[in-house]
Amino acid sequence: MEVKHYFSTPFLHDNLQDSQFCDELYDFILSSMNEENKVVDAPQSAHPGLYESEFNFLNWNVPETNKLKQLMLKFLFKFVSEVNDLTQAQLQKIRFVHESWFHVANDGGYFQNHTHPNHSWSMVCCVNPGSNDGDVAFEQGKLVFWDPRGNASMFLDEANGRMKRPYSFSGFKVQPKKGSIIIFPSYLQHAVEPYRGKDYRVTVAANFRFHFDE
Repeated sequence: MEVKHYFSTPFLHDNLQDSQFCDELYDFILSSMNEENKVVDAPQSAHPGLYESEFNFLNWNVPETNKLKQLMLKFLFKFVSEVNDLTQAQLQKIRFVHESWFHVANDGGYFQNHTHPNHSWSMVCCVNPGSNDGDVAFEQGKLVFWDPRGNASMFLDEANGRMKRPYSFSGFKVQPKKGSIIIFPSYLQHAVEPYRGKDYRVTVAANFRFHFDE
């Protein structure tokens, strides 16, 4: 018997494999934490444990952001090509619009459940995961993703409540590591659990939408 699965959700978890650059980027971002670069009218209410920059970070046109943008786009275009089965000629014609920002979380920082409207793909780059000093598993700044099929678990019994991946309905968590690159559909509901640690937890996020240059 061959069991097939449909309605799959493409997801990438990879790594930059460049610890030195992550350290340089970490120092640069911390030095950029000021009122001038801080977002105004943030989508979520600000709280003391989280700093969020304006949504133009990868367009700052400095060596640190230029290098990061190039690395992130390399992962993104390879991913988009794979899931869409694009030819090289099509890839060369594709253009994008994006927004990007950085988050710095200190002790108690978190982000509520949300999506990223008007974009197709979202990315997270973990510059530094922090020290993960939380005493419990849900205080380590993990990314949480929920199954987008809202009514799939409307009835659960012994025949469907324990299905394995990729069939189950349960959400999943990702513990970012230094250099982690995560790509997911912008429609996915996701959040960041509270972070309890002495070091700063630093991430860069970006949203993208695409069109073909005719």
